Amino acid sequence: GSGWRHWRDVHWPTVRLGLLTSVCGFAALVFSGFPGLAQLGVFSLAGLVAAALATRYVLPVVAPDGASGKGLRRHMARLAAWVLHALPRLRWPLLALCIASAGLLLWQRGDLWGAGLGAMSPVPASAQEMDAQLRADLGASDARTLVIVQGSDEETTLRAVEAASQRLQGLVDSGQLAGFDAVTRVLPSLAAQQARQTSLPDAATLRERLPEALRGLPLAPARLEPFVAEITRAKAMPPIRHADLKNGPLAPIVNAMLLQRPNGGWSSVISLHTAPSFNAEQLRLALADLPSAQVVDVKVELDSLYARYLNEAFVQVLAGALAVVVLLGLYLRSGPRLLAVCQPLVLAVLLTLGGLAAMGVPLGILHLVGLLLVVAVGSNYALFFDQLRVTGRADEETLASLLLANLTTVVSFGLIAISQIPSLAAIGRVVAPGALLALL
Repeated sequence: GSGWRHWRDVHWPTVRLGLLTSVCGFAALVFSGFPGLAQLGVFSLAGLVAAALATRYVLPVVAPDGASGKGLRRHMARLAAWVLHALPRLRWPLLALCIASAGLLLWQRGDLWGAGLGAMSPVPASAQEMDAQLRADLGASDARTLVIVQGSDEETTLRAVEAASQRLQGLVDSGQLAGFDAVTRVLPSLAAQQARQTSLPDAATLRERLPEALRGLPLAPARLEPFVAEITRAKAMPPIRHADLKNGPLAPIVNAMLLQRPNGGWSSVISLHTAPSFNAEQLRLALADLPSAQVVDVKVELDSLYARYLNEAFVQVLAGALAVVVLLGLYLRSGPRLLAVCQPLVLAVLLTLGGLAAMGVPLGILHLVGLLLVVAVGSNYALFFDQLRVTGRADEETLASLLLANLTTVVSFGLIAISQIPSLAAIGRVVAPGALLALL
């Protein structure tokens, strides 16, 4: 019959195995040190398990007799059957294309995975270029090169920032820097504040000097008595401390540039406004005699972090793929059947990567995630075709279901592929063609 008991006996074992293979693949991402991949793994596992449980226990109640589809089901089954009979004629051309893709990937292996952390940004490239242009026009910091100053306590750190600022001012005078932003412009060290107060003359000295300073000017010294009073008041003021600024308008600036480290000590960030003649090596030489100051190239550090995450993702994806193969081998208990199930997955991945390489697309960690999705989706197709080969009968419902599942996947990820958000487009441009190739 065609009721739910027939589906449970014939098709549920295949669906269950497809679920387990997909779970093995995505479980590897759950333990990733990259939060985005770990979240993707958790969401994928939750969705897969929920969908499988709904298919097994909810659909039989809603449609106990199978509820054979109407409308396009028969037409989709005929289309799938025609493709099933026509494609074997293209076996050798497709195999040659896969070999060519493998050769291209081998040739470009050094530059293939060239996408950096910027490829994961949701901000379009045009907006990033406009931001860089506006920063250049305004003379604002590009936030790429920073000077990090560290100290054992707050006062030591502020003194070190002032020492570094003296070196940086020399680079400003030589034209290598357009300027810099240091926290000591808002919160000087106690030593600097005391030195400035000490340099202020007292009231008697000011009154003695004012006649000489005002000689030839139409201003009487008595008119500057408020100035003398202000200087006297400033000389007696207590020094400004970090706590005095916590509730004022300068607090966000100070808190962004002066940080207390969790493991003890303090750090301060000096942002630079680089000029066209800026030379990072000259900057390092200027600060070489200050062990508390360190020059940080943010782009280099982020690229290094991204490369570490990419290598970690490679290991996890390979571990997940190996777990899938082991699980399939334990279930199928046949070398030829295992090869038949794995072969379309490998070829689909090769053709997808080859197409991206031919178009000159730099691959990154999101493309790797897309390939994992291709394997997760394609393994289900391969298992159902393995079932059809075992039973020797390709029924209309199975063929129509496979084609419908594939078309919904291709359409969904095809829409993502044309997104203006680079991170979404990267996944869609891998999964949409990869899933179609996996079925074919």
